[in-house]
Amino acid sequence: MFKKNHIHFQFKRGEVKITHIETDKFLVRTCAALAHPRTLMGDFFAIEGCLKEALAEILPRKSFSLAPIGIAQFLDMTEGGMTNVEIRAFREAILGAGTRQVYFPESTAMMSKSQLLALNFKQLPSA
Repeated sequence: MFKKNHIHFQFKRGEVKITHIETDKFLVRTCAALAHPRTLMGDFFAIEGCLKEALAEILPRKSFSLAPIGIAQFLDMTEGGMTNVEIRAFREAILGAGTRQVYFPESTAMMSKSQLLALNFKQLPSA
């Protein structure tokens, strides 16, 4: 009855690429809050706002539609990897942007559409 939508968020220092997996429509947004020298999450509210605007542009909300499932991939890992606090902050920002669920693949490599749709990947620890 309801069509599922999956949104792939690819974070790297200074920008995020957001792709609607079912249609391959994507956009790249520069976000200064993603350029903190010690961590990828510089300013929670700025990142949440950036994601909210981008998500509304790539997948306009319609009446009676399910919120999309988010898959957030970190392409630039900080030394030592992402902490559970950073993962939690990104989860909250992505949920606040309008998704209903968020997954965090462990891989920094490009993933296939079928892997993403089937959620066929190992998740980051504490995700």
